[in-house]
This record gives sequence, structure tokens and C-alpha cells, in this order.
Amino acid sequence: MTPKPIRLAQLKYHWPIYLFALPALLLIALFQYYPAASGIFHSFYRWNGADINEFVGLDNYRALLHDADFWRSFRVALVIGLWNVLKMIPALLVAVCIHRCRSLKLQYIYRVLFVAPMVIPGLVVVLIWRSLFFEALSGYLNRFLISTGFLNVLVWADTTFHWGGIFQAGDKPAWLGDGRLLLAACIIWGFPWVGSFAVLTHLAKLQGISRELYEACDLDGCNWWTRFTKLEWPMIMGSINILLVFLIIDTLKDAGMILALAGMEGGPGGVVTVPALFMLRKAFIDQQMGAACAVGIMLTLIVMILQKLMNNFTDWDNIPPRRRFLARLSGLLTAGLLYWYLEATTIGVFITVLVLPWGQLQTLLQRALRSTPTVGPGDPWAISDQQVQQQAARETRILSPFYQFRCRVTEFLLRAGKHGFIWFVLATAYLPLYLMLIVSLKNNIQYYNAPAVITYPLHFENWRTAWQAVIPALANSIFITTASTVLTLVLALSAAYFFARVKVPGSTLLWNALLILMMMPTIANLVPLFRLLISLNLINTLTALVAVGAAGGQVFAIFMLRNFVADLPQDLFEAAEIDGASHLRQMFTIVAPLSGPILGVVGIMHAIGQWNDFVLPLIVMRDHARLPVMVQLLRMAGEYIKLWGPLMAGYALASIPIIILFVVSMRLFTRGLTEGAVKG
Repeated sequence: MTPKPIRLAQLKYHWPIYLFALPALLLIALFQYYPAASGIFHSFYRWNGADINEFVGLDNYRALLHDADFWRSFRVALVIGLWNVLKMIPALLVAVCIHRCRSLKLQYIYRVLFVAPMVIPGLVVVLIWRSLFFEALSGYLNRFLISTGFLNVLVWADTTFHWGGIFQAGDKPAWLGDGRLLLAACIIWGFPWVGSFAVLTHLAKLQGISRELYEACDLDGCNWWTRFTKLEWPMIMGSINILLVFLIIDTLKDAGMILALAGMEGGPGGVVTVPALFMLRKAFIDQQMGAACAVGIMLTLIVMILQKLMNNFTDWDNIPPRRRFLARLSGLLTAGLLYWYLEATTIGVFITVLVLPWGQLQTLLQRALRSTPTVGPGDPWAISDQQVQQQAARETRILSPFYQFRCRVTEFLLRAGKHGFIWFVLATAYLPLYLMLIVSLKNNIQYYNAPAVITYPLHFENWRTAWQAVIPALANSIFITTASTVLTLVLALSAAYFFARVKVPGSTLLWNALLILMMMPTIANLVPLFRLLISLNLINTLTALVAVGAAGGQVFAIFMLRNFVADLPQDLFEAAEIDGASHLRQMFTIVAPLSGPILGVVGIMHAIGQWNDFVLPLIVMRDHARLPVMVQLLRMAGEYIKLWGPLMAGYALASIPIIILFVVSMRLFTRGLTEGAVKG
């Protein structure tokens, strides 16, 4: 559906349409654009957020350009980002294996089984790894390395490759206490790295492949690898590109995982400090809020540039040759900067290899190898009689009973390997959940003596203790998540209708302003947002978390819903207009009833994000009675004396609501993604 153009002379008859977008735009302007503008303004000041406010021009930016810690934080983020790209592979393989199951019932069972471990809040998974796996003395990771003998292999590798004594015989590695191992811990956590959104997105795309295409592949003699590379990979490339862009950007602007594993200092010597964490330290520890605003502006610019480069990379075939040359040149300059200035040699070499014109180089090599363009009797590229006979023999062998038997055996092994891989990933994905539940029923003595098996008596009182500790925080999180999600969906659907139905003066400008916000990292505006909440007397209130959460969710929600509304049939709206229906009536009778699946997708994604958020509440909330559950769990995990049973029971209680939400709405979520895939 093309938006209906409204000229300026007709605007007096259609001005109420602006009211559909006004509430969402006001919320975005107050909690998104005003902090961004305030951040730009205060980045030119020496400002501590209170009594010091001195204009210094570009001094904050000059200081950052010469700050080795600032550039080191980007190197850490790039290393983690590249590993996160590799960690996308298990989700892709799982989605393909589930899709290739012949039984639809078995596919559904696998999807249900993957829901629980995948939708456990990210902070809970991080805290489980921090508490149970990375503990130096009793952690499961060191127990595994010692019991399998792999620790001896690491000791040998340390000695052979001169790692500096990270692994030594008789010593248990201190994963979170040794600065040389902390970055590895930030990469390892969460194994096998299977995310719910990625798996379901890939499955939704794969379900759009018709059965006729698979039958055509079978007739052409395609094996399992050719079927993946020629059929399935092109179909899911769009979702891979989207997830890749989000992954790279989120790695740069996220500080939550590092906060949970290494604290505000970023570990010993700040070895795992990322740009967002560097900004938070500048603001809330060093009290240099003007410099922190400058960090936020530079982070925003770098994120926007990276997003543009990623979009060019993912849409490479449609880019004009001149832009391709500029993109390659930019990549080489970036690689040089990483190699010479940031000393990130590996990343620089990786980017150099990535941007080289391998297609043109291969063509030149082929032209150099071939001496003549035509095929003649003496041409080494001509097909010989012996090759023709070999092809005929190969076709005869295909019809032999032995070959048919070998094909059946190969198919059986492939099916067994497919299901074996799925169950292996399921087992490793459920391991943290299993350990969390097992330890929640133990006292400390039972945990240290037998950490991975059920021991008696079972201490159900741990759950009662955890319930008393987290029930106020659970209630706060349920209220914040529900209120923020409802407010986001109501305002975003109205604004999406405004942008999809009509094209009025100013609508294009407003839409482009929203698209800019999609590239702007929210955490970059955290410092001026904090000062704004203080000025509005919203600090330490649940209202602040609801309003800021709804404002942050508006941009993505409007973008998703606008595309959906634009795909609705134009005939429905024309018939409604003939019947004299106003825009409000069209909203309630056409758009709202048909938008159920996409509203479910957007609502679930926003609810999960709001439930898992803890960086903003950690900074804004001061009253312990008003803390959301994630911040309460972080406080419990940071206590010096740990009671492992109640702590794990608290983690489980924080995970149960979001698991129930996703299980109940999984079919709606998958339906929404599938419809979006078909329309797109």
C-alpha cells in the first residue's frame, strides 16, 4: 500500500491524522532526542553534572583521541564482536537440522524443547556462569578441565607457545580473577550460544521454502551440502544479514555482560573494558560527565559508520562500482588504523582479507592460466574420451544395488548425525538450567561435596528464602514490563498507521528522524538521560523505567508495524472510506484485528528486552524496595557470603515468568515471523 499523498491545501480536512503520531513522537522527543541534544551540547563542556559547567570546546574530544584506554576499549569490543559472529553458527545449524526433520510433530517438539534454555534471561545465564562455572576452586569449568585431562593440554600449550604461565600444573585457572583469562571468559560464557530469536527467525525463513524446490534438488542429485548452499543458504541470507548487523552494533554499545562478569572496573586493570563501560566509568566514577557525553557522541558516530558499512557489505551485489571501490578503500584504511594505531593485528588482517576483490583476482588468475580462449584437440581444458568413459561408468555405477545400499547407509548416518547434533546442543543448553535447579535444592556442604547430582535431603526451604528475597523485585519487574509493553504497542501502532496510510507535510522528515534513532545506541545518551530524570523528579521511580522503556521501544516497534500496515490490502481502506469510516474507525476495524501476529512478535521482543534490562535500573534506582528483579539478582550475586541454594532458587524464580510468556506465545511469535517473511 502506497501512502496517500495529502497536499497542503487539503491538510485542513486531514489534520487529525497527526494526533495518531503525536503521543509517540512526544515520548521519543523527550526521552530520546532531548538527551541526545543535551549530550552534544555538554560534550563541549567540563561538566560534572552539578556545579561545574565550563566551556572547553573540543578539549574533551582531543583528550579522547589521545587516550589509549579509550581506543583499547574498541579493540576489546571488536575482538568480542568477531567471536560473536562465529557464535552465530550453532543457531544456524540447529535451525537447519530442525527444519530438515521430516516429521512436523518432531519439529514442534524440538522447538518447544529449545524454548526454555534459550529464553532464560541473559543476565541469569551470565550469573550462572559466573557463580557455577568460573569459580576457581569449585567451578564446573575447572572440574571439567581436570577430569578430562584437558587442563594438561592447556599447560603444554602454555609452555610451548609461551603464553606467560596462564595455565600451570597443579593450579586451577582463575577465570574472572586473572586479567589474562578474563577476555576468554567473556567469550566462552553461554555455550553453546544458541539464541531463541536467531533460531526462530531462521526457521521462519526456512519454512517459506516450498516442497517443490526440495524435490527439484533431489531430481538434480543434490546432496545435503549442495541443498544447503544452493537452496537454504540463499533463502535465510536476509535474516543472517539482519542478525549480523544487530550483533556487531550491539557488541559495541552493550556493557551489561561485562558489568555482570567483571564489574564496573572491567576486571583487573580494566582489561575487558568496552566503549560503553568506559563511558559509564567516566560519568559515574570519575564524575567527568562532559567527557562521558563526548564518548557517547563518538560511539554514536562509529556505530552509524559501522552500520552503513555493514549494510553495504550485506547488499554488495546491488552497490554501484564506485561505491564498492570506496567501501573497499574504507575497509583498507580501517584495517591500517587497527594495525598501526590500535595494534589489533589479527583484526586488521581479517578486515584486509575480507575487503580484497577476490572475484576479480580469481578471474585474472583464470585468464592467466588459459593460453587460448577456444577448446581444441590440444587444449588441456577439453573433455577427453577417457573422461567421457569415466562419466558413463559413473552413471552405470549409480544404478548398481551396492551403490543404492551405500546411499541408504549414508542417509541413515546423516539423519543420525542430525538428531545427534540437536540432542548434543540441547544437552549443553540445558546444563546451566539443570545445575541451577539441582543446586537450588542443596545447602553449601552438599554443593561442595556433590555439585552435579541430586543429594538428600532436598532443601525446599531455599525456594521459600529466595521467594521472600525476590518477590518484591518480581512484582516490580512484572509491572514495569507489562506497562511498558502495552504503552509501546498502543502508541507504536497508532504512529505506524500515520506513516503507512498518508503522506502529509512533515511525515517524511519525521520518518527519517526515526530511522536515525535506530542507529543511535541508547546507552550513548545515558548520562544526559540520567540528568533529565533528576530534573523531572523521576529518579528512583518505576514511572521512569516505564517511560524510558516505552520510548526506547517505540522506534523498532514503529518500524516493524509500519511495514506490516503498509502491506495490508488497499481495497480494505478504500471500502472503509466509501462507508464514511474515519481514520480512528479504520484503525479499530481493520488495522488492529489484522495486526495480531505482528503485535505479538513486537510485544514479546519488547517484553523480553524490558525484563532483561538492568543497566538503566542499576543507575536510576536507589531504593531497594523498587528494584527490578535483574538488579536484585545482581545484588544477591555480589554478596560476599553466598548461600548457593537460595541464590540459584532466586535465579530460577526470575526466569520462570519469561519462560512461561514465551512458551504460551511461541506459536503466535512464529506465525508473526512467518507472515513477515512471506510478505517480505
